Amino acid sequence: MKLQIIASTCCLMLLTAPVSANWYEMTGQAAIEQGDVSAAKQAAIADALERAALFAGVRVTSQQQLVAGVMQQHQLSLDSSSEIREIRLLRENIGGDFVTVTLQAEILSQQQSCSGIQQKKPLLLAQVELGARRDAVHGQLFELDKNATAQLSRHLQDYSPAVDVSTVDYSIQPALMTDSINRQLFSDGQQFVLVSQITDLSLGKRTSRFWQDERFERYFALDVSLYDVFNQQRVFQQQYRTQALWNNELSVAGSHSQQFWQQPFGQKIDTILKAVAKDVQQYTQCQGLLAQVSHIDQHQIAINKGSRQGLQLGDSVTVMQIQRFAGKDGLEKLHKSPVTLKITEVSTDNAWASASSPTLLSHLQIGDLISINNSAI
Repeated sequence: MKLQIIASTCCLMLLTAPVSANWYEMTGQAAIEQGDVSAAKQAAIADALERAALFAGVRVTSQQQLVAGVMQQHQLSLDSSSEIREIRLLRENIGGDFVTVTLQAEILSQQQSCSGIQQKKPLLLAQVELGARRDAVHGQLFELDKNATAQLSRHLQDYSPAVDVSTVDYSIQPALMTDSINRQLFSDGQQFVLVSQITDLSLGKRTSRFWQDERFERYFALDVSLYDVFNQQRVFQQQYRTQALWNNELSVAGSHSQQFWQQPFGQKIDTILKAVAKDVQQYTQCQGLLAQVSHIDQHQIAINKGSRQGLQLGDSVTVMQIQRFAGKDGLEKLHKSPVTLKITEVSTDNAWASASSPTLLSHLQIGDLISINNSAI
Protein backbone atom coordinates (compact mmCIF):
# COMPACT_ATOMS: atom_id res chain seq x y z
CA MET A 1 0.00 0.00 0.00
CA LYS A 2 1.30 3.49 -0.84
CA LEU A 3 0.24 6.78 0.69
CA GLN A 4 1.37 9.91 -1.16
CA ILE A 5 0.97 12.95 1.02
CA ILE A 6 2.01 16.59 0.77
CA ALA A 7 3.90 17.17 4.00
CA SER A 8 5.79 19.69 6.07
CA THR A 9 8.39 19.00 8.71
CA CYS A 10 7.04 16.85 11.54
CA CYS A 11 8.27 17.54 15.03
CA LEU A 12 6.58 15.38 17.68
CA MET A 13 4.46 12.26 17.91
CA LEU A 14 3.31 10.16 20.84
CA LEU A 15 2.52 6.54 20.03
CA THR A 16 0.65 4.35 22.47
CA ALA A 17 0.11 0.60 22.60
CA PRO A 18 -2.65 -0.87 20.43
CA VAL A 19 -6.16 0.12 21.57
CA SER A 20 -7.25 -3.38 20.52
CA ALA A 21 -5.99 -6.02 18.14
CA ASN A 22 -4.78 -4.32 14.92
CA TRP A 23 -5.88 -0.86 16.15
CA TYR A 24 -3.29 1.76 17.13
CA GLU A 25 -3.89 5.20 18.65
CA MET A 26 -1.35 7.96 18.25
CA THR A 27 -0.92 11.73 18.45
CA GLY A 28 1.01 13.57 15.78
CA GLN A 29 2.26 17.14 15.60
CA ALA A 30 3.65 19.04 12.60
CA ALA A 31 4.94 22.54 12.00
CA ILE A 32 2.90 24.92 9.84
CA GLU A 33 5.12 26.00 6.94
CA GLN A 34 4.27 29.25 5.11
CA GLY A 35 0.78 29.27 6.59
CA ASP A 36 -0.23 25.95 4.98
CA VAL A 37 -2.35 24.36 7.73
CA SER A 38 -3.63 21.60 5.44
CA ALA A 39 -0.10 20.43 4.59
CA ALA A 40 0.85 20.44 8.26
CA LYS A 41 -2.17 18.31 9.10
CA GLN A 42 -1.29 15.80 6.40
CA ALA A 43 2.32 15.76 7.63
CA ALA A 44 1.25 14.86 11.14
CA ILE A 45 -1.01 12.09 9.86
CA ALA A 46 1.64 10.70 7.49
CA ASP A 47 4.37 10.64 10.12
CA ALA A 48 2.06 9.12 12.74
CA LEU A 49 0.95 6.39 10.34
CA GLU A 50 4.53 5.50 9.53
CA ARG A 51 5.42 5.19 13.19
CA ALA A 52 2.28 3.18 13.85
CA ALA A 53 3.19 0.80 11.04
CA LEU A 54 6.66 0.34 12.53
CA PHE A 55 5.09 -0.23 15.94
CA ALA A 56 2.83 -2.90 14.41
CA GLY A 57 5.89 -4.69 13.07
CA VAL A 58 5.18 -3.96 9.41
CA ARG A 59 8.15 -3.47 7.12
CA VAL A 60 8.01 0.09 5.80
CA THR A 61 9.71 1.86 2.90
CA SER A 62 9.60 5.63 3.14
CA GLN A 63 10.65 8.04 0.40
CA GLN A 64 10.89 11.79 0.83
CA GLN A 65 11.42 14.67 -1.56
CA LEU A 66 13.07 17.68 0.01
CA VAL A 67 13.35 21.24 -1.32
CA ALA A 68 15.63 23.65 0.57
CA GLY A 69 15.67 21.19 3.45
CA VAL A 70 11.88 21.03 3.80
CA MET A 71 10.03 17.77 3.12
CA GLN A 72 7.63 18.38 0.24
CA GLN A 73 6.37 14.90 -0.56
CA HIS A 74 6.13 11.75 1.55
CA GLN A 75 5.44 8.34 0.03
CA LEU A 76 4.88 5.46 2.42
CA SER A 77 4.97 1.85 1.21
CA LEU A 78 4.03 -1.12 3.39
CA ASP A 79 5.06 -4.67 2.60
CA SER A 80 2.76 -6.49 0.18
CA SER A 81 1.05 -8.50 2.93
CA SER A 82 -0.01 -5.48 5.01
CA GLU A 83 -2.46 -2.61 4.71
CA ILE A 84 -3.84 0.39 6.56
CA ARG A 85 -7.55 -0.42 6.37
CA GLU A 86 -9.14 2.45 8.28
CA ILE A 87 -8.14 5.77 9.88
CA ARG A 88 -10.30 7.56 12.45
CA LEU A 89 -9.52 11.18 13.28
CA LEU A 90 -10.33 11.65 16.96
CA ARG A 91 -9.09 15.17 17.72
CA GLU A 92 -7.47 18.08 15.92
CA ASN A 93 -5.92 21.22 17.38
CA ILE A 94 -4.22 24.24 15.79
CA GLY A 95 -2.04 26.14 18.23
CA GLY A 96 0.87 28.47 17.58
CA ASP A 97 2.91 27.17 14.66
CA PHE A 98 1.77 23.56 14.95
CA VAL A 99 -1.11 21.28 14.08
CA THR A 100 -1.77 18.40 16.48
CA VAL A 101 -3.98 15.45 15.60
CA THR A 102 -4.99 12.31 17.49
CA LEU A 103 -6.21 9.37 15.46
CA GLN A 104 -6.71 5.63 15.44
CA ALA A 105 -5.54 3.41 12.60
CA GLU A 106 -6.37 -0.18 11.81
CA ILE A 107 -3.21 -1.83 10.45
CA LEU A 108 -3.55 -5.36 9.15
CA SER A 109 -0.68 -7.72 8.46
CA GLN A 110 -1.70 -10.89 6.66
CA GLN A 111 1.31 -12.74 8.00
CA GLN A 112 3.40 -12.31 11.13
CA SER A 113 6.83 -11.46 9.83
CA CYS A 114 8.75 -12.66 12.88
CA SER A 115 8.35 -13.90 16.43
CA GLY A 116 10.23 -11.20 18.32
CA ILE A 117 8.13 -8.37 17.03
CA GLN A 118 6.42 -7.32 20.28
CA GLN A 119 9.58 -7.30 22.37
CA LYS A 120 11.88 -4.37 23.05
CA LYS A 121 15.53 -5.31 22.90
CA PRO A 122 17.92 -3.22 25.04
CA LEU A 123 19.98 -0.85 22.91
CA LEU A 124 22.81 1.33 24.17
CA LEU A 125 23.18 4.59 22.25
CA ALA A 126 26.74 5.87 22.52
CA GLN A 127 27.24 9.61 22.12
CA VAL A 128 27.72 10.62 18.50
CA GLU A 129 31.40 11.38 17.94
CA LEU A 130 32.26 14.74 16.35
CA GLY A 131 34.99 13.59 14.01
CA ALA A 132 34.82 16.68 11.77
CA ARG A 133 35.67 19.04 14.63
CA ARG A 134 37.74 21.42 12.49
CA ASP A 135 34.69 22.18 10.30
CA ALA A 136 32.49 22.78 13.36
CA VAL A 137 33.93 26.31 13.64
CA HIS A 138 31.37 27.41 11.03
CA GLY A 139 28.36 28.17 13.21
CA GLN A 140 30.20 27.09 16.38
CA LEU A 141 28.73 23.59 16.22
CA PHE A 142 31.13 22.08 18.76
CA GLU A 143 28.24 20.60 20.75
CA LEU A 144 26.56 18.99 17.76
CA ASP A 145 27.76 15.59 18.97
CA LYS A 146 25.71 15.59 22.19
CA ASN A 147 22.78 17.51 20.66
CA ALA A 148 22.54 15.11 17.71
CA THR A 149 22.67 12.23 20.20
CA ALA A 150 19.70 13.67 22.11
CA GLN A 151 17.80 14.14 18.84
CA LEU A 152 18.63 10.59 17.70
CA SER A 153 17.52 9.20 21.06
CA ARG A 154 14.11 10.85 20.63
CA HIS A 155 13.76 9.47 17.11
CA LEU A 156 14.69 5.97 18.26
CA GLN A 157 11.89 6.14 20.80
CA ASP A 158 9.45 7.25 18.09
CA TYR A 159 10.56 5.16 15.11
CA SER A 160 12.18 2.10 16.71
CA PRO A 161 9.59 0.42 18.96
CA ALA A 162 11.67 -2.78 18.78
CA VAL A 163 14.34 -1.33 21.08
CA ASP A 164 14.54 -0.06 24.65
CA VAL A 165 17.02 2.83 24.42
CA SER A 166 19.52 3.95 27.03
CA THR A 167 22.26 6.53 26.42
CA VAL A 168 25.77 7.25 27.65
CA ASP A 169 27.55 10.60 27.52
CA TYR A 170 30.67 9.28 25.80
CA SER A 171 31.43 7.96 22.33
CA ILE A 172 32.66 4.47 21.54
CA GLN A 173 35.18 3.82 18.80
CA PRO A 174 34.30 0.87 16.52
CA ALA A 175 37.79 -0.50 17.12
CA LEU A 176 36.94 -0.80 20.82
CA MET A 177 34.03 -3.17 20.20
CA THR A 178 36.15 -6.19 21.09
CA ASP A 179 34.86 -9.55 22.28
CA SER A 180 35.61 -8.68 25.91
CA ILE A 181 33.79 -5.35 25.65
CA ASN A 182 30.83 -7.07 24.00
CA ARG A 183 30.65 -9.62 26.82
CA GLN A 184 30.77 -6.88 29.44
CA LEU A 185 28.03 -4.88 27.71
CA PHE A 186 25.84 -7.98 27.50
CA SER A 187 26.46 -8.72 31.18
CA ASP A 188 25.31 -5.16 31.90
CA GLY A 189 21.97 -5.95 30.23
CA GLN A 190 22.58 -4.58 26.73
CA GLN A 191 21.83 -6.48 23.53
CA PHE A 192 22.66 -3.92 20.85
CA VAL A 193 25.00 -0.93 20.72
CA LEU A 194 24.68 1.94 18.25
CA VAL A 195 27.94 3.74 17.43
CA SER A 196 28.11 6.77 15.12
CA GLN A 197 30.53 9.46 14.01
CA ILE A 198 30.06 12.77 12.18
CA THR A 199 32.73 12.66 9.46
CA ASP A 200 31.88 15.74 7.39
CA LEU A 201 30.64 19.26 8.23
CA SER A 202 32.56 21.05 5.49
CA LEU A 203 31.55 24.02 3.39
CA GLY A 204 31.27 23.61 -0.39
CA LYS A 205 31.16 26.18 -3.14
CA ARG A 206 29.72 29.64 -2.59
CA THR A 207 26.19 29.98 -3.99
CA SER A 208 25.61 33.73 -3.40
CA ARG A 209 26.59 36.79 -5.44
CA PHE A 210 29.21 39.20 -4.09
CA TRP A 211 26.52 41.71 -2.96
CA GLN A 212 24.55 39.08 -1.06
CA ASP A 213 25.10 37.49 2.33
CA GLU A 214 27.63 34.69 2.09
CA ARG A 215 25.86 31.42 1.36
CA PHE A 216 27.55 28.11 0.74
CA GLU A 217 26.69 24.53 0.18
CA ARG A 218 27.35 22.67 3.41
CA TYR A 219 27.82 18.94 3.72
CA PHE A 220 27.03 16.46 6.45
CA ALA A 221 28.05 12.82 6.73
CA LEU A 222 27.33 10.33 9.50
CA ASP A 223 28.89 6.87 9.78
CA VAL A 224 26.72 4.43 11.75
CA SER A 225 27.40 0.92 13.05
CA LEU A 226 24.99 -1.34 14.93
CA TYR A 227 26.51 -4.14 17.03
CA ASP A 228 24.89 -7.31 18.36
CA VAL A 229 26.90 -7.68 21.57
CA PHE A 230 25.75 -11.23 22.34
CA ASN A 231 26.77 -12.59 18.94
CA GLN A 232 29.75 -10.22 19.00
CA GLN A 233 29.33 -8.92 15.49
CA ARG A 234 28.42 -5.80 13.57
CA VAL A 235 25.02 -6.40 11.98
CA PHE A 236 24.54 -3.07 10.20
CA GLN A 237 26.84 -0.39 8.82
CA GLN A 238 25.88 2.63 6.75
CA GLN A 239 27.14 6.08 5.84
CA TYR A 240 24.44 8.74 5.48
CA ARG A 241 25.20 11.91 3.50
CA THR A 242 23.29 15.11 2.79
CA GLN A 243 23.82 18.79 1.99
CA ALA A 244 21.96 22.07 2.35
CA LEU A 245 22.43 25.80 1.93
CA TRP A 246 24.33 27.49 4.75
CA ASN A 247 24.20 31.25 5.38
CA ASN A 248 27.61 32.05 6.84
CA GLU A 249 26.49 35.43 8.17
CA LEU A 250 23.16 34.39 9.61
CA SER A 251 23.07 34.49 13.38
CA VAL A 252 22.20 30.87 14.10
CA ALA A 253 21.89 29.69 17.67
CA GLY A 254 23.81 26.62 18.77
CA SER A 255 22.76 23.10 17.88
CA HIS A 256 20.90 22.82 21.20
CA SER A 257 18.29 25.31 19.96
CA GLN A 258 15.11 24.85 17.94
CA GLN A 259 16.33 27.64 15.66
CA PHE A 260 19.21 25.49 14.43
CA TRP A 261 17.01 22.45 13.76
CA GLN A 262 14.52 24.61 11.81
CA GLN A 263 17.25 25.89 9.48
CA PRO A 264 17.68 23.97 6.19
CA PHE A 265 20.96 22.41 7.35
CA GLY A 266 19.51 21.33 10.69
CA GLN A 267 16.42 19.91 8.97
CA LYS A 268 18.58 17.81 6.65
CA ILE A 269 20.56 16.44 9.62
CA ASP A 270 17.29 15.65 11.41
CA THR A 271 16.05 13.75 8.34
CA ILE A 272 19.18 11.59 8.45
CA LEU A 273 18.75 10.90 12.17
CA LYS A 274 15.18 9.75 11.51
CA ALA A 275 16.46 7.48 8.74
CA VAL A 276 18.95 5.94 11.17
CA ALA A 277 16.16 5.22 13.66
CA LYS A 278 14.02 3.58 10.97
CA ASP A 279 16.92 1.41 9.80
CA VAL A 280 17.59 0.32 13.38
CA GLN A 281 13.96 -0.77 13.64
CA GLN A 282 14.19 -2.89 10.50
CA TYR A 283 17.36 -4.63 11.74
CA THR A 284 16.16 -5.31 15.30
CA GLN A 285 12.42 -6.00 15.11
CA CYS A 286 12.81 -9.70 14.26
CA GLN A 287 15.60 -10.40 16.74
CA GLY A 288 14.62 -12.46 19.78
CA LEU A 289 14.84 -10.88 23.22
CA LEU A 290 17.68 -12.31 25.32
CA ALA A 291 17.44 -12.62 29.10
CA GLN A 292 19.33 -14.32 31.92
CA VAL A 293 18.10 -16.54 34.72
CA SER A 294 18.52 -14.56 37.95
CA HIS A 295 16.80 -16.94 40.40
CA ILE A 296 15.34 -20.46 40.48
CA ASP A 297 12.58 -21.53 42.88
CA GLN A 298 11.29 -25.07 42.29
CA HIS A 299 9.16 -24.83 39.14
CA GLN A 300 9.72 -21.08 38.61
CA ILE A 301 12.57 -19.01 37.32
CA ALA A 302 13.17 -15.26 37.52
CA ILE A 303 14.55 -13.51 34.45
CA ASN A 304 16.09 -10.06 34.15
CA LYS A 305 13.61 -8.71 31.60
CA GLY A 306 10.09 -7.40 32.25
CA SER A 307 7.33 -5.08 31.06
CA ARG A 308 9.84 -2.48 29.84
CA GLN A 309 10.93 -5.05 27.27
CA GLY A 310 7.34 -6.00 26.30
CA LEU A 311 6.64 -9.02 28.53
CA GLN A 312 3.10 -9.26 29.91
CA LEU A 313 1.41 -11.25 32.64
CA GLY A 314 0.00 -14.44 31.17
CA ASP A 315 2.29 -14.50 28.14
CA SER A 316 3.31 -17.90 26.90
CA VAL A 317 6.94 -17.76 25.85
CA THR A 318 9.09 -20.27 24.10
CA VAL A 319 12.59 -19.99 25.52
CA MET A 320 15.83 -21.51 24.47
CA GLN A 321 18.49 -22.23 27.05
CA ILE A 322 21.83 -21.20 25.66
CA GLN A 323 25.03 -22.48 27.20
CA ARG A 324 28.45 -21.51 25.96
CA PHE A 325 31.15 -24.15 25.95
CA ALA A 326 34.53 -24.57 24.30
CA GLY A 327 34.50 -26.86 21.30
CA LYS A 328 37.40 -28.84 19.88
CA ASP A 329 38.35 -25.91 17.70
CA GLY A 330 38.64 -23.67 20.76
CA LEU A 331 35.65 -21.54 19.77
CA GLU A 332 32.57 -20.99 21.89
CA LYS A 333 29.52 -22.85 20.69
CA LEU A 334 25.83 -22.75 21.62
CA HIS A 335 23.72 -25.55 23.01
CA LYS A 336 19.96 -25.04 22.81
CA SER A 337 17.32 -26.87 24.81
CA PRO A 338 13.69 -25.77 24.23
CA VAL A 339 11.40 -25.11 27.22
CA THR A 340 7.93 -23.52 27.19
CA LEU A 341 7.04 -21.30 30.17
CA LYS A 342 4.26 -18.94 31.19
CA ILE A 343 4.84 -15.49 32.69
CA THR A 344 3.20 -15.49 36.15
CA GLU A 345 4.61 -12.24 37.60
CA VAL A 346 6.04 -9.22 35.87
CA SER A 347 7.61 -5.92 36.96
CA THR A 348 9.36 -3.23 34.98
CA ASP A 349 12.66 -5.04 34.49
CA ASN A 350 12.05 -8.53 35.88
CA ALA A 351 9.59 -11.41 35.48
CA TRP A 352 8.80 -14.82 36.92
CA ALA A 353 8.05 -17.69 34.55
CA SER A 354 6.72 -21.11 35.52
CA ALA A 355 6.75 -24.52 33.87
CA SER A 356 4.08 -27.21 34.02
CA SER A 357 6.57 -29.50 35.78
CA PRO A 358 9.64 -28.74 37.93
CA THR A 359 11.60 -31.36 36.01
CA LEU A 360 11.51 -29.13 32.93
CA LEU A 361 13.67 -26.61 34.80
CA SER A 362 15.98 -29.06 36.53
CA HIS A 363 18.82 -28.42 34.07
CA LEU A 364 18.66 -24.61 34.30
CA GLN A 365 21.17 -22.64 36.37
CA ILE A 366 21.43 -19.05 37.53
CA GLY A 367 23.16 -17.07 34.83
CA ASP A 368 21.89 -19.26 31.98
CA LEU A 369 20.84 -17.32 28.93
CA ILE A 370 17.23 -17.36 27.76
CA SER A 371 16.17 -16.44 24.26
CA ILE A 372 12.51 -15.40 24.19
CA ASN A 373 11.43 -16.17 20.66
CA ASN A 374 7.67 -15.88 20.91
CA SER A 375 5.10 -14.03 22.98
CA ALA A 376 1.37 -14.64 22.76
CA ILE A 377 -1.46 -14.42 25.26
